Amino acid sequence: MANDIYYNPQQLLSHNCLFNFVVGNRGAGKTYSFKRLVIKRFLKTGAQFIYLRRYKTEFKRFENFFNDIAHEFPEHEFKVKGSVCYIDGKVAGWGVALSTALTLKSVNFEKVEFIGFDEFVIDSKLIHYLSNEVTAFLEFYETVARLRDNVRVLFLSNAVSVVNPYFTYWNIKVSSQRRFTKIGHIIVEFVRNEEFVQAKYNTRFGQIIKGTNYGDYAVENKFLKDNLNFVEKKSKHAKFEFSVIYKNHRYGFWSDFRNGVIYCSKNYDPSSKIIYAITDEEHNYNVMLIKSANRSPFLRMAIEAYEGGYMRFEDLEIKNQCIEIFGVLKR
Repeated sequence: MANDIYYNPQQLLSHNCLFNFVVGNRGAGKTYSFKRLVIKRFLKTGAQFIYLRRYKTEFKRFENFFNDIAHEFPEHEFKVKGSVCYIDGKVAGWGVALSTALTLKSVNFEKVEFIGFDEFVIDSKLIHYLSNEVTAFLEFYETVARLRDNVRVLFLSNAVSVVNPYFTYWNIKVSSQRRFTKIGHIIVEFVRNEEFVQAKYNTRFGQIIKGTNYGDYAVENKFLKDNLNFVEKKSKHAKFEFSVIYKNHRYGFWSDFRNGVIYCSKNYDPSSKIIYAITDEEHNYNVMLIKSANRSPFLRMAIEAYEGGYMRFEDLEIKNQCIEIFGVLKR
């Protein structure tokens, strides 16, 4: 694996932050570099690692975890049994699903120094973020680190969207024009390796996708879902209709029949009694629980507006959250 083409986390880690987010080109070697990092660390100091994914189904082929990198360490033996990784017959790390992580409170993680959370930003409509996912991650981190201050996390993702639960939780704003964005003990690295880009475009597949939306995402590292289509401030004539609570945020839906548009905004009428919750966690005495759009003419109207192209969102974060809401309601 040529170091000048593929990702190397050393410059990121030199900032000595606790939470390290890496957003990079698809296939640029982010996961591979994490494996190399923790293997070298284990062989040198005995420090262990955790490879974290969101769901257990993402570990179907976990027995192959070391297959692509074992050749770099020919004098050592690599094995995976169940969720445990062994190097030279000793426990080196674990594969953990965040959805069931809290069942591991009795496991001793005192030698863990690195957690690699792969694909922390979802890249598929087939799976969804966990309910209160960031809290679930923080609880798991607390289980691993306890009072230790040396457990560092590498959050790894392709350039899917800047709107995700983690960036929203810490109000992280990143720019493709800036490689590093640092906020206290959190840092985000936006990876774009020009040599990798050219190597990719020199392949026949690279030539096929060059200039396409997929090429912009997979090679150019442009965020796949972050287009500004339908992002627009609501008009002054818009009338409030109803609100939806989702992931601890309340969104107001407004209509303006002068231009035939429905708007979604963080603004809402607090006196309105038409409030919907999408999940059980947000359901309370004053909020109606709705899990299917068919049970509400207001929600059906909103989905039809989106599908018909006459829904507008006041910013990109609202847009992505509303698309997620519509996906839940249509399941």
